[in-house]
Amino acid sequence: MKSKAAVMEGIGKMGIRELDIPEPGEGEVLVRNHKCNICTTDWQTWAGLRKSQGRKFPWAPGHEMGSEIVAVGKGVNKELKIGDHVGFGYGFCGECYWCRRGDTSKCTGEGTSYSYNGLTGSFGMSQYMLVPSKMVYKVSLELPWEEAGYLEPLGTAIRGVRRLRVKPGENILVIGAGNLGLVNAQAARAFGGRVMVSEINEERCGIAESLGFETVNPKKADVAAWCKEKTDGRGVDGVILAVGNTAANQQALEAVGVTGRILFFAAGYPAPEIEVDPNTIHYTEIELIGTYGGDLRDWQLAADFLSRGIVKTDKLVSHQVPLDEVQHAFELAATPGNYRVSLVLWP
Repeated sequence: MKSKAAVMEGIGKMGIRELDIPEPGEGEVLVRNHKCNICTTDWQTWAGLRKSQGRKFPWAPGHEMGSEIVAVGKGVNKELKIGDHVGFGYGFCGECYWCRRGDTSKCTGEGTSYSYNGLTGSFGMSQYMLVPSKMVYKVSLELPWEEAGYLEPLGTAIRGVRRLRVKPGENILVIGAGNLGLVNAQAARAFGGRVMVSEINEERCGIAESLGFETVNPKKADVAAWCKEKTDGRGVDGVILAVGNTAANQQALEAVGVTGRILFFAAGYPAPEIEVDPNTIHYTEIELIGTYGGDLRDWQLAADFLSRGIVKTDKLVSHQVPLDEVQHAFELAATPGNYRVSLVLWP
């Protein structure tokens, strides 16, 4: 019996291969992937925009899956059973310096890339996949597969919100109402923030408003002045940069108040610029904070938030495309204005 898998054969070229279906070993589970969302990292690698990361082709992409456990190996926690619906976090060794201080996202001993059937990759766009059980997080049986695929991106947003130290009642500005902008906005709200969203696309402003967020369009209003009006002249306590560009960086610096924090969630290719006077940082005590990835606590909280409807992602899937049309799916994912494209792995 074989498993179909989408494979990135080269820049701009997706194909389908047939792979053997493995048996789970010690501490492993075999999952049947129902849907896999195409992450920004996936389509930007396909488009040739992330050459600096040194990805080698062929590559088996995909890490935002909604899946079902179909077989369980020895030594797997009894809480994981055949038939469970699951999402995924990152792999980790549990033994390196970073793992032992709780920063499993910085693990130097084990990642989420594997070699199998002569291929290397994360294999989320395959019909069946073998994974360490420690990467697997149970979600509600009622959660649609494509929404279960949001566990990983939501976990990264939760880690960022924790690093931003969002407290109840704080004013938080999210710049960008794209896919991860609205995930970040909901995560910050779940931590108690009063969240506002800046977005240049009116349709996306409307989606943000439908999720309950106050919005401002930089093409129509001065964002910094708008934020001060909303905060009695102080500026916001925190900014989440959910887009990676120079104009957004400047907007964040103008909107943040004294002792405020700016979180750089999104990467930009080519790298955006930022101009900030070190004396401004000194006198206003603002903080510039980076974030990348997620840890165990973030994945578990993401599973809870999705299962309980605290974070909703049903409006953030633009297209669902059959596996056999994977080339078209990546073209859609790379099209400006689209949210997530979900690859349907079974007819």
